[in-house]
Amino acid sequence: MNTLRALIIVVVTLGLGLSVALPRAESAEQAIDAPLNKEQTLALGVAEAYLNSVRSLRARFIQIAPDGSVAKGKFYLRRPGRLRFEYDPPVPILIVGDGFLLHYQDSELGQVNDWPIFDTPIGSLSRDEVGFGKDLAVTAVTRDEGRTIVTVTRREDPGEGSVSLYFTSNPTQLVQWRVKDAQGQTTTVALEDLEINVDLSAKLFDWAPKSSIQR
Repeated sequence: MNTLRALIIVVVTLGLGLSVALPRAESAEQAIDAPLNKEQTLALGVAEAYLNSVRSLRARFIQIAPDGSVAKGKFYLRRPGRLRFEYDPPVPILIVGDGFLLHYQDSELGQVNDWPIFDTPIGSLSRDEVGFGKDLAVTAVTRDEGRTIVTVTRREDPGEGSVSLYFTSNPTQLVQWRVKDAQGQTTTVALEDLEINVDLSAKLFDWAPKSSIQR
């Protein structure tokens, strides 16, 4: 469970990275965008337009750790800056983005951590308007078996790791992301039963202890 907790913090702070124990010094180097050909530029534009069309989202998620262990739960998003990850039991963790801060709560340990939400890649992707190439550098755009994969890293601190976003085509949907941390370990988060632009209660994104909330 301690390993799982650390991996969840990695996934949240890097992309839904960061050591639990010690803050990392910001890199002196900035990430730069990879040169893209016409096809890659078009694919990136389609992915960006899709993300901007999603004002709210509800889905089940499956998180697969580097060692193969699995955690599941529910994921909610309402832009700008509102997120909620509810892990299924026995994982005692709740993550809420309230528009300003990203809150991590471990009810078993009584532990709470907070980060400015837009300082994380997943928070940057929940801005009112998503624009790749601003605070996120696009390091790769690839096509694989009909999918578009967009890899981004924080422009100000590329050493912390990267996030690869997986989009299907026809229709375009975000179905998965993979987080590679500073040590090269990869964690996968896959989405299932995806619903977009649904009516979500504002209470989902209020920061409060884990509780039963009407959805």
